[in-house]
Amino acid sequence: MLNLLNDPSLLIALAATLALLLLAWVAARVQTARRNNTLAQGFADSTRSQLVYARTPAGAGFLAAFVPPPDPFVRLEVDCRSSATVDPIGLLLHAVSRRHDRLMIRGLLPERPAAELVWATGRIPGLASAQRARASLWVQRRSALIAGEYAVRGVDTAALEYVFADLQARFGPLLQAVTVTGERAEVHVEIVLAGAGLRTSQTPALVATVRSLGRAAQRRA
Repeated sequence: MLNLLNDPSLLIALAATLALLLLAWVAARVQTARRNNTLAQGFADSTRSQLVYARTPAGAGFLAAFVPPPDPFVRLEVDCRSSATVDPIGLLLHAVSRRHDRLMIRGLLPERPAAELVWATGRIPGLASAQRARASLWVQRRSALIAGEYAVRGVDTAALEYVFADLQARFGPLLQAVTVTGERAEVHVEIVLAGAGLRTSQTPALVATVRSLGRAAQRRA
């Protein structure tokens, strides 16, 4: 081993490899920062509101609130958490930690939703499971569109289910979870997507559909 370390050609090759990895990492972070900036601008252009950043667009993502919040919300924010598009170091860290790129849109309504719906990829969230209190109030539905189940609660959930189906039709491959519920005081509507696959051109339709979810959740029979 010591003989190998004393070999100048080997040390030069190792240094060159490390330099290339560093350059690739820097270039990938710059590329992803540009993409996140473009994506953030897409959200800014999707409503008449302005985006006020708590975390400005960078390689790791961004966090921003719509000001003023678009109807029907009293607060609406977008939280993008990403790694570099081509990043060997990032890919290794993600493989070890099992964390992936995510984009979350969270909204607070003026009052508790009258209609509620929960869904996550491949399962119904524990919120509507039989082990929880009031779980019997949740009604499970099966959808051929998503080839799976979701759960609803409320007197009139038809409008909410219609918008949920539209959301699945538009963004199904990217969607990871949809939660519309009054269980959390600070968030009534939360959409979780695989952020790396979202195109800037899709952001207006995504925000419009999230707003439709909020309106449908407030619908009372």
